[in-house]
This record gives sequence, C-alpha cells and structure tokens, in this order.
Amino acid sequence: MKKILVILLWLPMISTSQNIGDFYQGGIVFYNDSFGNGLIIDTSYIQATYPWSTQSNLVSDWGPNLHYCAGTEDTSIGGGWLNTASFINDHPNQHYAANICYNSTSGGYSDWFLPSKKELWQAMLEVNIINSSINMFGGDTIFSNFHWSSTQTLAKDIRYAYGVWPYTTINGIPNGPVEVVNSKNMPYLVRAIRCINNDCSFLTPSSIQEQTNDKELLKVIDLLGRETKVTKNKGLFYIYNDGTVEKKIIIE
Repeated sequence: MKKILVILLWLPMISTSQNIGDFYQGGIVFYNDSFGNGLIIDTSYIQATYPWSTQSNLVSDWGPNLHYCAGTEDTSIGGGWLNTASFINDHPNQHYAANICYNSTSGGYSDWFLPSKKELWQAMLEVNIINSSINMFGGDTIFSNFHWSSTQTLAKDIRYAYGVWPYTTINGIPNGPVEVVNSKNMPYLVRAIRCINNDCSFLTPSSIQEQTNDKELLKVIDLLGRETKVTKNKGLFYIYNDGTVEKKIIIE
C-alpha cells in the first residue's frame, strides 16, 4: 500500500501528453515531448490543387526549381510551421506542397503545415503505429513513396529540397526511413501535420540545457518515498525546484 501511495504522489509532478497513435485534434499523434507538446499527422493525403501529374492527384511540386525561398532552411522539430509560413509569404496563392498544407481545414483545423525534415523523419519512424491507428479511425495509410518536407537545401544549391521515404527494403524486409533530396519541381506526396493545441514551441537541446543548469536539487528520495542521502546501489528520485523529477539508478 505504501508503494502505491508513492506512485500516486508522483502523478501531479509528471508532465502529461497524448500517447503516440492516439486520434486527437484532427489526426494521429506521432510525437510528444516531456513538456506536453506534440505533433499530429493528418489522417489523409491532401489532393493537389493543380495537375502536377497525370498519374496521381495526391502529388505536388515543392516549389520553383530555380528560386531560393529564404526562411525554409529549418530542419528542427517545431520548425515546419516557420518553413511553411516563409514559403507562403514568398509564394502566396500558389499550388505547391506548402500551400495546400497551409490552406487545409482537415478535421476542422486550419493550422496545418508541411513538416520540417526532422518532423517528417519522426513521423516515418512511427509509420506502423500511424497506419494501425488510421486503419481503426479511417483515412489514408502512409504510402511507401517519397514525401516532401518543408526544408529546402542550403542556398549553395537552390534546386533541391529534403524529403523522406518511409522505408526501403533489404532482402525483402522493410528498413527505414530514408532521407534524401529531390528536385523541387518534381511532384511527390504531401502529408500535413499540426502542433497539439497549435503550440509549436518545442524546447531545443540548448534551451533544455540552460533550464537544467538553472534548477536546484531540493531532495533525494528512494523508491518508497523516503528522503535519503545514501546514493550507492539504489534507484533514486531527484526532486528539483522547478518541479521536475529525475529517476537515477546509482551503482557503485
């Protein structure tokens, strides 16, 4: 009984977030962090608003091949919205991949965007979970073809942007995802994402480190909730003044 009480006491101190694979706010959750922020992928592909290909209405060009779109270089988690906004500012009222994501109202939400390179990569890491959820809730499962990200390659070569294949196969076994670059004037698949609660303020590794450096240790307790100063050969919880808790296993 005492152990159960300790677990319950910890619950208010642990950040809560939706689980990967949950249907939430118009799509499937595929990423969350320890601060409650997360990313959602649309359950369906967005149809092209221009006939880029006679083979499929689900593919669109990234953008003009010989034009560098400043502000679309962000690769980070949380960077897709900035890339998309920069592209829209440079190419308003067009039919490119970022435009159709920006204009989407799928699920009743209007804050969709084209994912950054790392956001798209993270989605493809969870492709099996995403597809399982879509099979339950409805929509288009993730195809095995190339998908555009919103991240353009550096200005030294303006012809390309990044994208991701969900997987390749080695000896018939799925292996991936795989990040590659492709010419921006080629039509490929487009899948929109959005941030949970429209909050894309994900902490960068540097800001997390700054926060860690500022916090102070209040006390150390053992698995039964007893305050202790003995740190040898134990699983311990370190409680800090910013409300965070770290579990450490000390073996000496």
